Amino acid sequence: MSLLDSPPSRSIALTYANDRHTDGACAQLLRVYGVYAISRSLNIPYIHSPLKRIGYQGLSALESNSASAELELRYNQVFEIPSDIALPDQHTVHEMQDADLDRILQLQSTAHDGGEFHFIRILYACPITDRYPEMYYHVKAISPFQHVRSDVFRLAIHVRRGELFVVDSDRMLPNSYYVSTALQFVDIFKKLEIPFVCEIYTEVPSRAFVVTPHHHGIGGRIPGDITIDPQASHLEDFDIIPNLAKFINGDPIEGLQRMTTADGLVISRSCYSYVPALLNATGIVIYHPCAGSPLRDWLISDANGIVAERDLTERIEAWKRERS
Repeated sequence: MSLLDSPPSRSIALTYANDRHTDGACAQLLRVYGVYAISRSLNIPYIHSPLKRIGYQGLSALESNSASAELELRYNQVFEIPSDIALPDQHTVHEMQDADLDRILQLQSTAHDGGEFHFIRILYACPITDRYPEMYYHVKAISPFQHVRSDVFRLAIHVRRGELFVVDSDRMLPNSYYVSTALQFVDIFKKLEIPFVCEIYTEVPSRAFVVTPHHHGIGGRIPGDITIDPQASHLEDFDIIPNLAKFINGDPIEGLQRMTTADGLVISRSCYSYVPALLNATGIVIYHPCAGSPLRDWLISDANGIVAERDLTERIEAWKRERS
């Protein structure tokens, strides 16, 4: 049976286990959308569980060593997904750390026979969505951000930095990666006479500051104190990109909106740009291997940020034709 051919389910529902790994907002949103994508693909009702806590709130929170409950409220207001049904008072809870397709299908089959209501709380959807990334196409229909047509091509480039200067630094791609990708776009824009703007989204500390193992969002993942210096970002590397607009330390939700509605999006090894890539309905996504699998229409770069010239040109030409 195809996953998409599963019959409607009755006494069963899926939700995100929102109290078990409360890290960054987009890491959790990716799990939320993963659970939603599985529910839609298997024809199982979805019950929404909002973010309970955001354990890492970006570089500004790291620098001030403090977090804000207001940010959690704002994320939940913007990224609320309507539940398909209300959870019955009488139900059996199934805790599932790693989404198990065979187990879900087994419970789904049982639910069709009536009887008890099975409520499956999933923490990590990726064991299924990485195997079947096409499931994520379901989430585009529930994006909270709508694309606005423009005659100027907006290329959004997410440069992931923040706490990666002190932990999980291997996830950082060099500035040269993003510059190479941007300049490849620019060459095609010029050949096709397309007006454009290149938007950089990143974080830079306001001053040098010391991060301790007990800092906000660190959780003891470093052995000792480490200093983050603004000079380490080397923002001047990007000045070679024409028509450059820098969005530095901007509002995180506004950044997500702009990346989701961009005509082109260069993602980092980061959920903060992977989520907008999933929600972006029409944009050209440049993918570097990261936490999730690529969708079939994304263009995959090499280690230097270069994608197949013919494929990229065809996609940009299609963008131009739609506006002629």
